[in-house]
Amino acid sequence: MSGCHQRAFVAAGTDGGTDGGADAQTPLTLDISVTGCATFDFTTLTCSGPAPLTVSFAPIGSAALTAFVWTFGDGTPSSKDPAPTHVYAVPGTYDVNVTGDAGKLGTVSRTRTGLISVLPVGAGAVCDVDSQCGPGLRCFCQTGTGCPPAFTRGICTTACATGFCGAGAVCADYALPAPAVDAGSADAGDAAITAGVTTACLADCSNASCAPGFVCQRLPAGGQGAAGWIQGCLPLGAANDFGASCRNANGTLDDGACTTGLCADLGALGMCSAVCDQTTPCPAGGACARLPGSATPLCLPSCSATAPCARDPTIGCAAATAADAGIDGGVPIISGALNASYCMPE
Repeated sequence: MSGCHQRAFVAAGTDGGTDGGADAQTPLTLDISVTGCATFDFTTLTCSGPAPLTVSFAPIGSAALTAFVWTFGDGTPSSKDPAPTHVYAVPGTYDVNVTGDAGKLGTVSRTRTGLISVLPVGAGAVCDVDSQCGPGLRCFCQTGTGCPPAFTRGICTTACATGFCGAGAVCADYALPAPAVDAGSADAGDAAITAGVTTACLADCSNASCAPGFVCQRLPAGGQGAAGWIQGCLPLGAANDFGASCRNANGTLDDGACTTGLCADLGALGMCSAVCDQTTPCPAGGACARLPGSATPLCLPSCSATAPCARDPTIGCAAATAADAGIDGGVPIISGALNASYCMPE
């Protein structure tokens, strides 16, 4: 989540900062400014944002102060950088202290209690460790857990057999390996965790953008009695979307490469598709078509001047025809728009 670009100034002299100035006529003053907050509450003087939260601090005070030491309240080493940037990795509330040195004039210190509030993230959000996730969620696909290399960061998620994930997330029929679990932990005996999940909560991108490095994909809806398709965020390169090529380097059709779960033998490179009929829908914009030589109707993606069928040289753009029209050269569709064109083998 992008942070606020305003600079929040905490009012000086309101929480017990000590003035160590030696010259009573020129007392030293020091306070803290912070940027990078997702929100800043000027009533409670709190900078908030989701984990991991990256903020930048700067000292505000006497020009005589030339050296500073910062402590961030999270147990990490102090910093002598005059204006440090700091990452708060784990949710919690943190005090921030800065001490300024003016040489012969003395020193002054300022502590802001509870200045930083780091919030846990919800289902589908990007994560690095379990502690960044909200209640009931784990950080799946951390580095080294068996997920595709595209998962450079994990996803806060859980199994969603009921289909419920909460606000901003959707339940997808998408398998994720189990997160790393210490053998001696309480979670080690949780079969739902150690076995991974087959239905996962992902960030909903039907009306919102995905986090950097993630893309919006069409996936089968997950959960009990689920039917249809959802739009969820996955890392770029983790899986191929509906309509993409899916034959692997060995020339084998690779179902696991597709968010749809089916790499159909269409064209030279294969196509991520799905079986369909009058009651089993295709992803939005697709059509259920009965192709020559295929006993099973398959979903085909739409095409246009702005979205040509350019992935596979043997796939072309053809106009839709009614399934029983008996017209050669078109796409005989069972369900879909008759005024559209779709990608199909030439």
